[in-house]
Amino acid sequence: MAKSVSLRTGRAFATVTAAKEYFSKILNGRELKQEFGGDELADVRAAYEDYCAKTGWDLQSPPASFYPTHDRGPGYTTRCFGVTFEDGTTGKFSIDKALRAIAA
Repeated sequence: MAKSVSLRTGRAFATVTAAKEYFSKILNGRELKQEFGGDELADVRAAYEDYCAKTGWDLQSPPASFYPTHDRGPGYTTRCFGVTFEDGTTGKFSIDKALRAIAA
């Protein structure tokens, strides 16, 4: 049986694939470093905070903003979600990993 994804914003997806498609449109719909707002921000924040809670990730500072960015490593560059925290630090996260973690 397919796992579903429900966000605290009230948005729900019947499958992880449907959730990935939704967030892919959000991620690819903005220029790099352009912050999300409105419902998009609420949904990205909900996915991130639920992901952190589900995996036991300790947030040292609350997230202040989210935006598209690139993750780079040896032999790859991929578009992902960036986060800036209230204390000024930054981070990145994979929506695919987040959705798999919070799916029920």
